[in-house]
Amino acid sequence: MLLPLSIAILIVGTLFVLTGNALKAQQVKADIAAMKEAEAALAANVERERAAGITYETTEYRRLSRAANEAAAKVPVRQGGTKHS
Repeated sequence: MLLPLSIAILIVGTLFVLTGNALKAQQVKADIAAMKEAEAALAANVERERAAGITYETTEYRRLSRAANEAAAKVPVRQGGTKHS
């Protein structure tokens, strides 16, 4: 009687861990996409400002830079971000 219960607990525990890992992987992918989007927005702004002859940090540049840094802080270093485990 205890053996089938032990097997059921093992199966449920394994499924719980696998589901958690899948959700974590999805979150990391979403964080990477957000980081890339923020970096692209910052780069596009830099190009626009450079083309306009702006040589100082504008409020828009600072806002986009802050957003890019915050997005990178959610992504592990091995994935291109700045988050240390």
